[in-house]
Amino acid sequence: MAGTADNELLDLVGRTYDAALDETLWAALADGIAQTFQSPSCTLHLIHPHKGELTFLGRTENIAENMESYTAYYHARDLWVEGALSVGLGKVSIGHELVSDAKLLRSEFYSDWCRKANQRYIAGTVFPVDGDLGVVAVHRPAEARDYAGEDKRRIAAFLSHLRRALQIRNQLCDASLERHATLDVLDRIDVACVVVTGSSHVVYANALAESLLRQGDAIRVIAGRLVSNDQVAGRRLSLAVVEAVSAASGNDAAVNSTFAIAREDRLPLTVMVAPLRPAQDGFGAAIPSAIVFVRDLEKPTLSSRALRGLFGLTAAEANIAAKLAKGVSLEGIAAAHCVSLNTVRTHLKNVLTKTNTRRQAELVALLLRSVATMVEK
Repeated sequence: MAGTADNELLDLVGRTYDAALDETLWAALADGIAQTFQSPSCTLHLIHPHKGELTFLGRTENIAENMESYTAYYHARDLWVEGALSVGLGKVSIGHELVSDAKLLRSEFYSDWCRKANQRYIAGTVFPVDGDLGVVAVHRPAEARDYAGEDKRRIAAFLSHLRRALQIRNQLCDASLERHATLDVLDRIDVACVVVTGSSHVVYANALAESLLRQGDAIRVIAGRLVSNDQVAGRRLSLAVVEAVSAASGNDAAVNSTFAIAREDRLPLTVMVAPLRPAQDGFGAAIPSAIVFVRDLEKPTLSSRALRGLFGLTAAEANIAAKLAKGVSLEGIAAAHCVSLNTVRTHLKNVLTKTNTRRQAELVALLLRSVATMVEK
C-alpha cells in the first residue's frame, strides 16, 4: 500500500513540473493533488499581498462555483490561512492545529463558506514564492476522517517540488513577458532588425525587415541566409556578422559594424551589425548571434496621428511635419498637396510654435527623437 502511495506522489511531482512548463496544466493539477491525498477537494492559489488579490492556479470542480464569493469576501476571513501565517510559512499543518474546532465552528467563515463547500477538515500550508504567498490545501467533509501525521509528511514531501515548480513558472512568465515586450518594441521602431547566426542564417526578422527582404532590391534571404545583392557590401555584411557572433561568444573581437548598401536610383540602406549574447538565465537567445539593424532612408518614419497627439497639431500640420522629417522640401510638400507655398509656410510656422522650436532643422531633429517613430503608421 505504501508503495502505491509513493508512486502516486512521484507521479504528482512529475505532473507539477510539467505544469511549470505549460500554464494550461495547472488547472487540472488540483484534481491530481486531491486524489493523491485522498481528498474530495483542493485549492492551489497565489496571494499577492501588495495588491490584495488572488490568482487561482487550480481548484477542483466541486468547489469552483463557490470561489467567486471566496475571492471577493471570504479569503480575507479564512481562519485556516490566518492560522497558517501564524504557525510559520512553509509549515504543513492540519486544521485543528491552525484554529480550534470551537472557534472555527462558530465563525462566519465556517457557517457561510466551509459548510457550503462541504469542507470540515483541512491539511495544507502557506509558503513564500518570489514575493507572493502560495497556498495549497486539501479538504475533507465532516463525515470523513480528519487528516493525520502521515498526511502531513506526504504533503511536506510534495511541497518542496511544488514551490520549485512555481519558481520555474515565474521565471518562464517573466522571460515570456520580456520576450514579448522586446519583440513588440522591435516591430514598432522604424528600423529593420534581423537576428542571424554566424553563418548568416536568419533566426528572426521584425515586420519592417520582412517587408524589406521581400522587396529584395538590396538585401534578401537565399536558402535561409541573409545576403546582399551588392558583392562588396555582401562581403562586409558576412564579415561583420562573423565578428559580431565572435564577440557575442565572449571573444575580444572588433566589430566593424556600420556601412551602407547602395541601391540603383535610390538612397542607400544604412546598416549596423551588433553582437547578441545569450541570456545568462537560459531563457533568452539559445546561442551567440548577431543582430543586423537596417535603416531605409526613404521609408516614412513618422505617424501623423501620433504627431497630432504629441504636439496638438492639426491634420494638415501633422502631415507637413511628417514630410519634412522625411526630407521633402517645402516646395515638394506644396506640390503634393496642391496648395500654395505660402500656405505650407503658414502651417510650418504653426508647427514651430506648437513644438517650441525655432528652425526647421531643430524641428526635424525633435520629431525624429519622439515616440512618433514607434507608432504603427
